[in-house]
Amino acid sequence: MALLNEESSEGGPKLSDVLFDAPSEATSLATLGSNYEAIEAGRLFSAGHESFLAIVGPSGWGKSHLLDVLAKRMDIAESNLVRRWTASDYLHSPSKHDPALPLLLDDVQEVLARTKARIELRVVLERRVRAGRPTALSFTMDEPNRTLRSFLPNSRSWSIAKIREANAHERITLIERMGAAEGLYMSGSLVKIIAHHMNGDGRTLAGALKRLRLSGHAWLDARATLRALGVLDPYFADNPTWDLRMRIAKVGGQLLDRLGGIEAFDLAVYTMLYEAGLAESGISGTLGLKPVEVYQRASRVQQEICINPDVHRAVLHFVGLVVDSFTFP
Repeated sequence: MALLNEESSEGGPKLSDVLFDAPSEATSLATLGSNYEAIEAGRLFSAGHESFLAIVGPSGWGKSHLLDVLAKRMDIAESNLVRRWTASDYLHSPSKHDPALPLLLDDVQEVLARTKARIELRVVLERRVRAGRPTALSFTMDEPNRTLRSFLPNSRSWSIAKIREANAHERITLIERMGAAEGLYMSGSLVKIIAHHMNGDGRTLAGALKRLRLSGHAWLDARATLRALGVLDPYFADNPTWDLRMRIAKVGGQLLDRLGGIEAFDLAVYTMLYEAGLAESGISGTLGLKPVEVYQRASRVQQEICINPDVHRAVLHFVGLVVDSFTFP
């Protein structure tokens, strides 16, 4: 599956923008540990040193875009004849593909489950292997298995390369590169929080950054970081330990003194509503308050900020404490 659609109505980045330092020329690879094996195998394939390539990995981590990049590298005189097909689409209209050209097929695992389609594609692959015609396939599966190996004609002729799910450290690099491609300026804390706490695959990360871009481009200080977390709060829903409202409330509960003359509880309510931009209804449910009470408490703090510099400083300090409460190994 693709990380992002090849053509984006919003003009956003593709994974190839992350894999390659110069995406228009697709020349200089910027690899991660999780995709290094597949990218290096792709280099050999596109350079003609390998004729048969199978890329294996979980959904959403760049197999489709790697095939797209290989297609661009292997294209003939920029005539757009080399392209990535899904295996199913190819079998529905095989006459549209010139058998003399390299064949790049995506989502081949979908064919393996259908007997007739599997046999049809196996025949095609057998002919291509005998003729030595370059062929690259991608399979969405965690590891190469016996079914895959038995499906590939003359399996020893194939280079089988894996793409893994990025770990937290690699996610940091990926988010930084994707964010830069989106025109985002993000604090180191924000990047780390997304990398460590947002579950999901590369598509999830891409969707989150697109959502963030709609709300602004600069997210550099603690206040902007917390606001960004509020904007992205729905994208953390798959993490059962994530609860931004409870985190803010917990930080407030750890304060031993009033800040700027404001009760910590009211400061937490204000921060949830006006700094993080969280919904009144969610705050009221978390804190056991009526929505009108949430608004009243937060509004009192907001009014104090306008007339009392100490309250403004207290808010900045409290927001900083919330952002600093995210710790990383």
